Amino acid sequence: MSDELKAKVQSQFGASADSYATSSVHARGDSLAVLLNLVEPQPHWRALDVATGAGHTALLFAPRVSHVVASDLTEPMLAKAAELAAQRGLTNVETRKADAESLPFEDNSFDLVTCRLAFHHFPNPRQALAEFARVLKPGGLLGFTDNVTVPEKQAAGYYNAFEKLRDPSHNWVYPQVRLEAMFAEAGLVVEKSSQLLMKELEFHDWADRQHVSPENKEKLLEMMRHIPAALQPLFAPRWADGTLYFSLWEVVLVARLQQN
Repeated sequence: MSDELKAKVQSQFGASADSYATSSVHARGDSLAVLLNLVEPQPHWRALDVATGAGHTALLFAPRVSHVVASDLTEPMLAKAAELAAQRGLTNVETRKADAESLPFEDNSFDLVTCRLAFHHFPNPRQALAEFARVLKPGGLLGFTDNVTVPEKQAAGYYNAFEKLRDPSHNWVYPQVRLEAMFAEAGLVVEKSSQLLMKELEFHDWADRQHVSPENKEKLLEMMRHIPAALQPLFAPRWADGTLYFSLWEVVLVARLQQN
């Protein structure tokens, strides 16, 4: 199942590199600035951005650290990240193909690991966190951003079914409390967290970014019309101008690797 899901990730995002390069959520989302401010990067740091996509997080940190490795499972995404880095004249960005759950880097290699809006695609999230911890130097930081859902199990299942219908490479979005517990298991203690960040999306733009069929669009719209009450504050759906607008929640967490 893990290999199948990773193949879906490569297929889905390989075909979407251009749209993710220009996506306002990914390129200019509020969580980018919040992540940068909470991490407080230092000029001597060596950083790794895991599942970099089109490279937005890596490129944001590059002018503020010594070196950034932008890693991803998908070659077209890496090509897009390298292209954007060249356009911006960033010479300290290196791209590297890498599986988040089996990183090709030595132990204690990085002062900072970042991972933004990708964790919900990982079939073995605890293994990914163990890898983040392994490649971090003792006392190093993980700067993390992902979508989060409500704690209620049935509502969380409905949320994830909605996401998976839009994107077959989706695995699972967790409540924040579950994320922090998984971090702690990996020796990563959360030191800073943002408030929940709400991002509003226009339905067709969101669906078209993953090439959703007309049939599945109708299914998604029907699901949105019947969301559980527990998801109402999260999705906050509204119909206007002949389309659907809805929200998702994000959180930014900064965790430190505990020194033995």
